[in-house]
Amino acid sequence: RREEEAERQRQAEEQRRREEEAERQRRAEEQRRREEAARRAAEAAGGSLDSLIASEQEAIANARQATEAANGFQALVRRAVEQAWIIPPGSVDGLEATLALNLLPTGELVGVSVVRGSGDAGFDRSALQAVERAAPFREMRQLPAAAQSQFRQFNLRFRPGDIR
Repeated sequence: RREEEAERQRQAEEQRRREEEAERQRRAEEQRRREEAARRAAEAAGGSLDSLIASEQEAIANARQATEAANGFQALVRRAVEQAWIIPPGSVDGLEATLALNLLPTGELVGVSVVRGSGDAGFDRSALQAVERAAPFREMRQLPAAAQSQFRQFNLRFRPGDIR
């Protein structure tokens, strides 16, 4: 009987060890699955972050390009207007007028008005006429859409000393 009892205890102990080992393996497998899921989530988040960074860099590059194009467009408009500007005789170097230009996306002039006059009606009128003679500014079509909207309305300053 003692041997039978000892054998049953040994078998029960062996069964308990097998169950404990199975439980350890189940926990280890569960931990491995959690770690794998966390790794995949981190990779996905990293990929999303990488794509966000890439799209942000692209947006910055596009904005830079639009700014450069816009600056070029404004310089082109200024040169065209300066070439068309007939400064009235006797205009002094201290005169300055600021005009507001309104353009269509095609570069057609919708309107031009004096924002800040020089105090000399003839000088202001000559600046208005210069803008009207230089229009249309067809180069506006070549600007990116963001820059076009920025230059649908803008101001130009006229000073005789600026003309070279």
